[in-house]
Amino acid sequence: MSNKLKDIFSNKMFDLGGNLHFQDSESYKKFLEALQIVQNEGREVEVKGVSSLTTKVRDGEMEYPFLEQKGLTQLIIAPSTEDVPFVLNTEYGEKTVLFKRYQTTNEIILETDRNEVVYFKIVFIKNTSDVTFTYRTQPHLAKTVKDIVENYNTAIALLDTIFLYKDNQDLSDGYKPIYNTRESILGLESFFKRLYLLEQELELSFQPMQINDTENDEGELEELYLLLIEKKVIRLNAKLNATESTGMTMESGAHKLEVGSKIDLTFLGESEYTIYGQKISVHTANLLSNAIIKVVKEGEDGTIKVLYGDTDNRPMYISYTGFKTIDEAKQEIKTIMEHKEKYIEALTLNEYMGMISEKLKLNRSVSVSTL
Repeated sequence: MSNKLKDIFSNKMFDLGGNLHFQDSESYKKFLEALQIVQNEGREVEVKGVSSLTTKVRDGEMEYPFLEQKGLTQLIIAPSTEDVPFVLNTEYGEKTVLFKRYQTTNEIILETDRNEVVYFKIVFIKNTSDVTFTYRTQPHLAKTVKDIVENYNTAIALLDTIFLYKDNQDLSDGYKPIYNTRESILGLESFFKRLYLLEQELELSFQPMQINDTENDEGELEELYLLLIEKKVIRLNAKLNATESTGMTMESGAHKLEVGSKIDLTFLGESEYTIYGQKISVHTANLLSNAIIKVVKEGEDGTIKVLYGDTDNRPMYISYTGFKTIDEAKQEIKTIMEHKEKYIEALTLNEYMGMISEKLKLNRSVSVSTL
């Protein structure tokens, strides 16, 4: 191929240049001030007072002018940036976090896209060892709950790549914010992992835009997670004052219902939950413990009404398990007394949530130092 043909089909980049034309000298002065702001602060600045723009393409010694562009509606000056990718190994495979790097007079700045689920900005002060670290979590920008989990996991991997973690509780003041950031994101990741597992179990789809910081939603989520995913028995410090039965007469059942005797009572129930706009029904198998019969009454229609009470040293309580279907709950009722100990030893919802919190603290017991 001749040199001329090579030139025609070459992918060599050409030079692009041009001139700005200002309405007056004051507009030009404002333009210079804007350039100074971009250089000193590294932020975008809108420039007003530009009347037109002429552009030229230069290829070697040849110049090709474009038509003059008039009637510009907006002109923004931004710092020159370069891409800095971080390739990370995460629980969900290899992920890449892309930073933009740019400089000001006194700083070198690394910044992710501001619309990322987890936004990072790291500012290195020139000629010092000082670092300013900023982050922001934006789960509502994700498409799915799984996306949220993966983004938080990637954010933790990023922090572990940029900073070295050691088994040491002594943190200098400069690194505490970074350590606290990792703690916070780790806790959020754990929460959304539980939400994602629950989403799969219930075959639902929670919309990130509807996920907020509603404390009631979070409490109900934790309860559902314990019941349906962890298969835990939850203790409820509640009392059942009375029951009625139409299938029993005093003659056939009186010897089983003696006043003052301690009994265990099993029964089915159904609970309704609302989590981030989704209504969920759970069928429960319940065991009432430490109930003491106070009164047994028989109605004219053969109905037996039993009144219960308890004592101060052995208070009455209910323990329950949860299931997606009524058939599962009925099956549990049939065998509940065979593993009664699980119900007697059950913890309250708050106690379980405290254990989750303590587990997270153990996973976070690390400190940080720069590479």
